[in-house]
Amino acid sequence: MDAAPDAPVIVLLLPLAVRAAELPEVGPADRVRVDIPDLPGAEATSDLGSVLLAPPGPGTRWRVEEAPSLDSYDAIEGIEALGAEAWHAAGITGSGVKVAVFDVQWFDTGLWADELGDVTTQDCQSHRSCDVPMDTFRPRYTFEEGSHGVACAQVIRDIAPGVELYLVRVNGQTTLENAAAWAVREGIDVVSMSMSFFNNSFHDGSGGVNDAVDILTAGGVLLVNSAGNYATEHWVGELDDPDGDGVHDFPWESAYLPVFYGVGTQSVQVSWDQFGACGDTDLDVFVYDRAGNVVGRAEARQDPDADSCSPVERVRVTASTADWYWIQVVRHAGDPSTRFSVFARGGELWRTEPGSLADPASHPSAYTVGAVRAVGYLGNDSESFSSVGPTHAGYPKPDIAGPDGLTTGVYGVRGFYGTSASTPAVAAAIALLLEEDPQLTPREAANRLSANAISGRATWDAPDGTLGAGYARLPSPGSGGGGCGQGSVSAAFLPSLLWLSLLRRRRP
Repeated sequence: MDAAPDAPVIVLLLPLAVRAAELPEVGPADRVRVDIPDLPGAEATSDLGSVLLAPPGPGTRWRVEEAPSLDSYDAIEGIEALGAEAWHAAGITGSGVKVAVFDVQWFDTGLWADELGDVTTQDCQSHRSCDVPMDTFRPRYTFEEGSHGVACAQVIRDIAPGVELYLVRVNGQTTLENAAAWAVREGIDVVSMSMSFFNNSFHDGSGGVNDAVDILTAGGVLLVNSAGNYATEHWVGELDDPDGDGVHDFPWESAYLPVFYGVGTQSVQVSWDQFGACGDTDLDVFVYDRAGNVVGRAEARQDPDADSCSPVERVRVTASTADWYWIQVVRHAGDPSTRFSVFARGGELWRTEPGSLADPASHPSAYTVGAVRAVGYLGNDSESFSSVGPTHAGYPKPDIAGPDGLTTGVYGVRGFYGTSASTPAVAAAIALLLEEDPQLTPREAANRLSANAISGRATWDAPDGTLGAGYARLPSPGSGGGGCGQGSVSAAFLPSLLWLSLLRRRRP
């Protein structure tokens, strides 16, 4: 798409001089986070906070705690793509390695007992200790009705059938805090998590969700996390209002960011770089259809003195037809110097920018995984949806790419796609390395996998924003790894290296 779709005639909804303080919208599926442990009436609590179904009384600060987003686009192939057959033949299956899957959807786990084998379930919602078994036949919330976590566990069991496998219910920041503390106590080696959290930070490695990564890292637990599937849904840039009318102007000299949506209820999430100084800038967001009608709006007041203040606007978009829609960002008040990002969830933006990783994929210590189609693995580019780095703080991400499009019991032969599938595949590969060399720490095993990754770039190049170190690929068992820490050189790149070598020999 070279030219932006023509915008409809739109009457600008400029900020009013005086507006009543509006609180963030709390939808029927949303819950509320309060940074106070053991709050009476809480649905769940951790050492750092509690979750409620509705905002508390006046005087208590709160924010919306949204459910994590599952990073599947809709395993057996992963064995071949990663080169795990030789490891199985050598009797290396991940035995003695503890792997936990953190996920929000465990519905009907018991129906897959034959494939999953001996597993332990942990419910980090029902009790802070996580030591209560999950009831997988009666999900508490509608967003837990699914078997995404089961599919992730199936991938791990296929590639590393000998691991000690734990299935852990994590449905928000609070339960993630509980799960992180549990993993350290339990001596878990690797956590596989194919979920993304939005609106907790500016996706720069900070914020409450990323605090849980710090807990895991300090305890020697490696978090293998999905990069996310948001490459076509993300835009980021500086707030720009050269004419002073309060409306942001995008770089293509337009007040609108076009997005294509299918029919249904969609969402736009806009956040800006003031999580440590909420209220310095107050933004509003409007979404228009082709006829110029407002189909979504968010005008929460960013007031530092209010009980709830977050530099986030969450818009529900009602798309009656599959068509182009137009996003407008308006500065209601405050400092015009800020950086903001747009995630048009479920849509496809006309223009995108790098940095489409959410939390905790943005954390420097997370081992972040992109996705490449398993069939034809080494000849494929990354999946078009696989989130692109660097992070908003400039960290190079993802760390590596793994195979997706895997056959599992849950998804069948139609395939398990997205970074949701590639992440447990990579976590399982790390488990094989840990069994082969018990002296390795989980981080050292991940570094060894990166060192053996297949890459079309020379080893002195920095990791790119789509594949990281390259295509995850196990070395031969007993080889002790390979590469120089920036990925191996693919066969396709060898002619270029030969040419460079000959050129150097000809120099005087």
